Amino acid sequence: MEAHETLVTRGFTGRSELAARSEYVLASTAQNVPPPAPYPIQRGLTLAMREGAQNAGDVERMQMWTGQAAKLARAERAGIIAQQLWGNASRLLS
Repeated sequence: MEAHETLVTRGFTGRSELAARSEYVLASTAQNVPPPAPYPIQRGLTLAMREGAQNAGDVERMQMWTGQAAKLARAERAGIIAQQLWGNASRLLS
C-alpha cells in the first residue's frame, strides 16, 4: 500500500485517523458531505456498518487503520510474519 492510498478521515469514529482508501472513506471525506458527529457518537453511528463489513469481508466499508508505514505492509500470512518477528527478536536477544 502506498501513502497515496491512505486518507485522514473522521468518518468512522469522529476522531481524525489515517485509514486505507475505500469507498466509505472517500465518501466520508468528500467536500459536499456534512461533518461527522463527535467521538464517540460517530463511532456508535457507524457500528452496524463496521460490524456488517467485518462479517461480510467488505473492505470498502471496513475500518482499516493504516498508520504512517502502510506502504511497508506485505501481503503475507500472519503466521509467517509472526515467525519472522519471533526469529528476528530471538536473534537480537541472544
